[in-house]
Amino acid sequence: MKRSREGSDMTKIKSTTRKAKHYWLAGVLFFLILGSGMASMHYLYQINNELKVVLDHEIPITEMITRITVHKLEQTSWLERALRHAEVAAHSQQIDEENTKLLNKAKAKFQELTVKVNEEIYNASNMIMEAKKLAQEGYMRTELRRIEGLLISVREEYAEYIKHVKELFALFLNGNISEAEQIANETEKLEENFNQKLESFMFETEKITRNNLLSIGEREGKAIILVAMILSIALLYTIVAILLNYNYKDHAS
Repeated sequence: MKRSREGSDMTKIKSTTRKAKHYWLAGVLFFLILGSGMASMHYLYQINNELKVVLDHEIPITEMITRITVHKLEQTSWLERALRHAEVAAHSQQIDEENTKLLNKAKAKFQELTVKVNEEIYNASNMIMEAKKLAQEGYMRTELRRIEGLLISVREEYAEYIKHVKELFALFLNGNISEAEQIANETEKLEENFNQKLESFMFETEKITRNNLLSIGEREGKAIILVAMILSIALLYTIVAILLNYNYKDHAS
């Protein structure tokens, strides 16, 4: 009788121990699945945020810098025409109506492009500010600040360039040919350096955008591997729990 009671007690203890193991495995499985879900949501949120910054802001910024570069090179062409006609007008003994007409047209086109380039610089600056607000990753904010610094430098140099051009036209208009030619040489060097800087800026923004897309792809790959590992461990624990449950039923019967 006593042995029967002891056997019953041992069976209860074993049963309790097995149940505790099952609860422990179920708890571990629950937290693994929960961790997998949270990790997936975290990485998906990060990747979505980075993609949004690149697609909605960085690529448009790159496109805007490209437009600035194209319009500035177009402006250079019109400036060359305007200066050629201004020089003819300054050396001419009498007013050449056709030359004056071409000069005014070139100056009007130059001014039209000046307004356009300034607007594009302003829009690019606003885009960078919006992208900085949205970006959550430190490396993206750092690169956006670098682009912003380059854009500020471009804006300042462009303002200096326009100032030289206005001075140049005024000198030609007043007949100060020698001084105008000197300023023209300075303006040409300034413009050449500025155009090179603007092109480098365009390539730099394209490089940053491309690197960010590659970085997002790498992060996405790592996130997939991490989630797959967590799910694999959860699956392994599920198999172990099922096997233990079958063993428990066999012993119980």
